[in-house]
Amino acid sequence: MLEGLRDFKISTLRKRMRTKHFFLNQAPYVAYHLLGDYIVVAKGRKNLIGEIVETEAYLGIEDDASHAFSGKLTSRNKFLYREGGIIYVYLIYGKFWCFNVVVSRKGDPQAVFIRAIEPLSGIEIMKKNRGRKSEKNLTNGPGRWTQALGINGRFLGRSITSKDFFISAGVCKKFSVVKTKRIGIDYAVYCKDLPLRYYIKNNPFVSVK
Repeated sequence: MLEGLRDFKISTLRKRMRTKHFFLNQAPYVAYHLLGDYIVVAKGRKNLIGEIVETEAYLGIEDDASHAFSGKLTSRNKFLYREGGIIYVYLIYGKFWCFNVVVSRKGDPQAVFIRAIEPLSGIEIMKKNRGRKSEKNLTNGPGRWTQALGINGRFLGRSITSKDFFISAGVCKKFSVVKTKRIGIDYAVYCKDLPLRYYIKNNPFVSVK
């Protein structure tokens, strides 16, 4: 965690905003380097900030765990084919929103799935959004953190580099990274065991150790 982050101004975090250029990189690179960054929902006095602690990379057409596998374009996955730097969200179990950042070049449907964050600022609002009284299990999973930050279907196709919703580069990344296989993709045949999940070692908000 960045020392004194709770006292940081949004303008300061915006100065370290990840730019469009960063999201044009390949999914494994982005997934790895997002760890320790801060995801920011800027709402005036109700700012919500969390540190990204767990991600997964999805490689697109050749990845049979990806929504874009085989290159078939659908109404749901069409956003993956856009140029990197936009948001791809989808609903699971009829109630939980999963959040991805589209990466790479236009036509190359790669994405980074953000699985978990550590809550840093606006925690009381996050608790209210989740209907919880403590930080335990507040943001340690893909559906939990999106609910805590108020993310829903309206975010689909939005830029991840806007003034009110963005990712700010971490300042001091003193942690070890664990690389392992992705979670919940047993339907995949060829790519399910690839080490494309990344998380901060020993962080208590990682969804699955």
